[in-house]
Amino acid sequence: MSDVYTVQINELLTFDCLAGAGMTVARNDWVCFRSDRFDDVGRVVRIRPLTSDFDERQAPLLLRSASLVDQSRVNENRCRASALRDQARACVKALGLPMRVVAAHLTAGRDLVLVVFTAPGRVDFRDLLRDLRSAYGLRVELRQIGPRDQAAMVGGLGTCGRELCCSTFLTNFVNINVKMVKMQGLSLNPSSVMGACGRLKCCLEYEYEGYRDLLRGMPRIGTRCTCDGCDGRVVDANPMTQTVTLQLEDRRIVQVPVADLNSNR
Repeated sequence: MSDVYTVQINELLTFDCLAGAGMTVARNDWVCFRSDRFDDVGRVVRIRPLTSDFDERQAPLLLRSASLVDQSRVNENRCRASALRDQARACVKALGLPMRVVAAHLTAGRDLVLVVFTAPGRVDFRDLLRDLRSAYGLRVELRQIGPRDQAAMVGGLGTCGRELCCSTFLTNFVNINVKMVKMQGLSLNPSSVMGACGRLKCCLEYEYEGYRDLLRGMPRIGTRCTCDGCDGRVVDANPMTQTVTLQLEDRRIVQVPVADLNSNR
């Protein structure tokens, strides 16, 4: 089965690519790839198996390994991109648009500029696009990113005291929801479950599968159970120790292993 190669061209832009016939690619390799709009150079940061839901028709194609000349050209483009970013910020300020330009990328062929921005909502950037094309003399594409991507670019320390996962090793963002918080028995206090980006922490996903497996087969809170002839209601459950806390008919509180429960109803 073929693999999908995630190629990163800067801190914010990645592309899921397919390899050409007979091409061998490893993680951290520098490669040249071609999309339907431009050619570029980037580093392979992730390799995963090709699945049926992946659209192969729209995927960029890896052409070859990047040479030292290609990588030198990338470094030159990054220096030029800083000036392009500042120019875009000046245009945004002149037009009074509610958006913030965070980066600009000049492709390897130097025929396209990708301008990355954040905004609280939808922005009509038609005037900005016209002004940038006139100022650059090149094709321009605008891409809006979310707060997670911005946090990955800026970096920082999490509440755990370590560098943010998104700015160190995470290469893709999964959907994090309140269900993950509740399943792990965590408080819904924003200060404990929100990350630097203002969204639910990515690390909530790390132990989610484990908690889901441990909770499988455990009675839910409120369920009536029988243990050693005593009837009670589950008031708490501990998936790590596989025990539940029962409140018996005489109001006593007992803790028993799940394996000792005779029936659930």
